[in-house]
Amino acid sequence: MPRDEAAGDELLLTELTRITNDYGALQRRTAQQLARTRHDLAHAEQGLAMVAHDLRAPLQAVMGFTEILLAGDGLDPRQQDLARRIERAARQIADLTGELVESVAVGSAPLHLAPVDIAALLDSATSRHELLSGTRTVRLVRVTGDSPPGGGAVVVRGDEAKLERLLDNLISNALKFSPPEGTVRVGLAVHESDVEISVSDDGPGIDPAQQAAVFDPFHRAPGAATVPGIGLGLAIVRQIAERHGGTVTLESEPGKGATFTVRLPRQ
Repeated sequence: MPRDEAAGDELLLTELTRITNDYGALQRRTAQQLARTRHDLAHAEQGLAMVAHDLRAPLQAVMGFTEILLAGDGLDPRQQDLARRIERAARQIADLTGELVESVAVGSAPLHLAPVDIAALLDSATSRHELLSGTRTVRLVRVTGDSPPGGGAVVVRGDEAKLERLLDNLISNALKFSPPEGTVRVGLAVHESDVEISVSDDGPGIDPAQQAAVFDPFHRAPGAATVPGIGLGLAIVRQIAERHGGTVTLESEPGKGATFTVRLPRQ
């Protein structure tokens, strides 16, 4: 073999060896970074769970004591009002703590996949929110025009508990932003390859410049200061939808309400 050709082969071999070594080092660094990220995420989830556990006992004590006070007849009207405010604040803290823990867990906890009748799950979620709405004047309407004839099953493959959380978050979000005497419409459309869940409200609507951010964690829309929550509900909806191979989109105009649509692949 000519000397120049042998030298060229040696240079090529050296370069290939360097590239292979660099690629191997990059793989190792990536694996180490991924391991650290998973460890940090697990550590954060564990820490949040511990905080939630530590908060639960005193919060339950506060709610229990206020219930005892309100059950008696020793409080005047002003004291009763203060006790109810204390109870509502304690429940709100408990709900927010649970929402924060869930936002971490929903993206990392394994999915327990099984056939799920999404039509039945949607009916159940709608009925539950109708019962929980109490004295609210917002109407909650289940739109049935696009549902399967005869109320047949609409099956998707998913984690039933997480899909239930997705529906609860969408409906409760619409109820929170709806004005008195407003209407929240919950619908289901069945297509050949997917199902389409829609939740519409008569709320203030969302400016186009803000729409992409509504799914970001801790995002609070302008004017939402009086609405309960810390801005995690829709972020959780997007996480659950994407982990099921689906999507969530928003259609809205200022002053014309908002419609959130989740699409999930069928079984």
